[in-house]
Amino acid sequence: MVEIFVLAISRLVPLTFIVSLTLIGSRYLHDLLLPTRPRLARVAFAGVSLIGLLATAPYALRASLIVGAKWATDEHRWRAVDLLLTDYDSWNGLRSEEVLRQWAFARMNVGDWRGAEQVLRFNGEPSAQTWILIGLCQYYQGNPAAESTLARVPDMTATQLCVRDYLLGRIAQKRGDFPRAYWLYGHSVRWESDFFPSVYHGARLAMLKGRPEVATSILNDFARKFPSYANDRDMHVLRDSVRAGVLPPDKEFVVVSN
Repeated sequence: MVEIFVLAISRLVPLTFIVSLTLIGSRYLHDLLLPTRPRLARVAFAGVSLIGLLATAPYALRASLIVGAKWATDEHRWRAVDLLLTDYDSWNGLRSEEVLRQWAFARMNVGDWRGAEQVLRFNGEPSAQTWILIGLCQYYQGNPAAESTLARVPDMTATQLCVRDYLLGRIAQKRGDFPRAYWLYGHSVRWESDFFPSVYHGARLAMLKGRPEVATSILNDFARKFPSYANDRDMHVLRDSVRAGVLPPDKEFVVVSN
């Protein structure tokens, strides 16, 4: 709620400034004409005020749409977020990277991967993180271009490299390149040690290779570092499978990120 309030204030301040300038300008012109042409002075005051109102209306509408989208995002009303940001864009709203990611995030949450990719590509110069998100959308569309998109992302800060390497690992695994997939899952966990999808598939590949002791070690190390996962359903499935010495299901985790 605090973030919504701050966002509303940040949009209200320029709007108030524009309205104030309009009132000052209309009053100045009125007073300038009043001594010699009183009737024209009233017309000028009304005209300038009307022009100012018309000029501020689109800004006020965009401000209400972006604040509403933030509110809907906090309440996880993804369809509403998509509609609000679609309207915001149609009124020539600023296509900042933050807004485009928020918009794409809403579409990802309803499974509209193609629509999310389309929004992300509105950015003429995507950042490394945006390229990861584009690759993520391509992966869940089954687009083979996902591999080259993700592989082009360099190791750099402010990017979800754990997601990049996890998805590249999944691609390698589906191709049958298990050694590379296993290495990529391990690399993904080195970026973010609590990224469970990579832990799950790393342990699963260890079982597939006939190394249950390695799978047990991976599982125990993760459970010790992150006890909050103790009640996670997939964690129970993985633990039970490893204990029983059977291969865990090849689960396709749906990664949604902004």
